[in-house]
Amino acid sequence: MSIKLFAGLGNPESKYKNTRHNFGFLVLDAIAGAKSLSFQNWNGLAETAIYKTSESPQNIYLIKPQTYMNNSGIPIAAFAKYYKINADEIFVFYDDFAIDLGAFKTRMSGSSAGHNGIKSIIDNLKSENFARMKLGIGPVPEFIPTKDFVLSSFKNNEKEMIDKIIKKSVELFDEICLYGLEKAISRIKKD
Repeated sequence: MSIKLFAGLGNPESKYKNTRHNFGFLVLDAIAGAKSLSFQNWNGLAETAIYKTSESPQNIYLIKPQTYMNNSGIPIAAFAKYYKINADEIFVFYDDFAIDLGAFKTRMSGSSAGHNGIKSIIDNLKSENFARMKLGIGPVPEFIPTKDFVLSSFKNNEKEMIDKIIKKSVELFDEICLYGLEKAISRIKKD
């Protein structure tokens, strides 16, 4: 299966820029930086970029919803409908506090597991059938409410682990574009 749309989840305001909940945005920014792409406003709902490669005749799109995390599915579904992209042609990068910082998990489909951004995508696409990479931000420290933790900024001593996962995410993007989703995910898991 070829992926036509890569989404990164986060919150749009600058005060959220380096927060744990914006890990998906950080990954998409890194991909765009590596490919010299720039994001443009799309209908006031999202920032999007187009990646064209000589290996593939089709455009590959990057999207950062600008509707806040809990409504991420609205712009993703609207964009997918406009460009006739099916749910199984979408790949999403997002934070997950149930996974330790420095780790990640890939899935071909599945439930939201309580993540409101993913729930919004499922609700708006009317499908769980999209691939994803969960970016670990956990564990949540004791005595800190989860909501406060996910909206907190990464600490300086966490930068190395964050950079490692961002690098791994960019590699996964490249491999998906070159080899297709299934082969890329099986290769990334072996590392």
